[in-house]
Amino acid sequence: MQAKEIMSSPVLTVAPETPVRDAVQLMLGNHVSGLPVVDARGHLVGVITEADLLLKEVEPKPPTPVVEWAGPWLWFERWVGAHRKAEGRTVGEVMTHHVVTADEETPVHELAARMVRHQINRLPIVRGREVVGIVTRADILKVFLRSNEDLAAEAQRIVDDFIRPLEEVRASVKRGVLVLRGRLASPGRRATLLAQVEHIDGLIAIDAADLEHAFPEHVRIGE
Repeated sequence: MQAKEIMSSPVLTVAPETPVRDAVQLMLGNHVSGLPVVDARGHLVGVITEADLLLKEVEPKPPTPVVEWAGPWLWFERWVGAHRKAEGRTVGEVMTHHVVTADEETPVHELAARMVRHQINRLPIVRGREVVGIVTRADILKVFLRSNEDLAAEAQRIVDDFIRPLEEVRASVKRGVLVLRGRLASPGRRATLLAQVEHIDGLIAIDAADLEHAFPEHVRIGE
């Protein structure tokens, strides 16, 4: 499953010159916690989130930070950034400029990995620099609500494309657990198949205890 299959589109956006107050009203009115920021050409230039806005409330006048071991330039940059966000009146002044994105073909498991790695709640989906969708943590969690029948059908398609003559594997799913039964030509092919099905989005676990990986010595696959 890819980003384009779970993303929300079209996307609600704001411009850098949008007043912060208007952005807050837009977020509250649409029950979202963040908005992509796009320029006049529709190109992504940043994102404004609840975290950006909370800084204005928590630190209306950010204190001068203590100089850290990393050097004066690092703390000076953070101090300037804190002041910019706390005193900013437009979206462009308070937004986060470095935005983690993904394209439409990005697998769901990679979307989840990026969110965890960067500690973010949403990913703008881009085509070039144009925002074409957005994926939130909630969108990814909904993947785990896929029906057993849907999961089993996807697993069986992978199996059918993988197996060779004389090999036989059946896939079923119960409570989100994929059960594979049958026989394959070798331990290596068994491992390869398991590696392919483990990326099915929405699976909780895989039970391959009844997936055999050897034929009688007189049987040679492909002959």
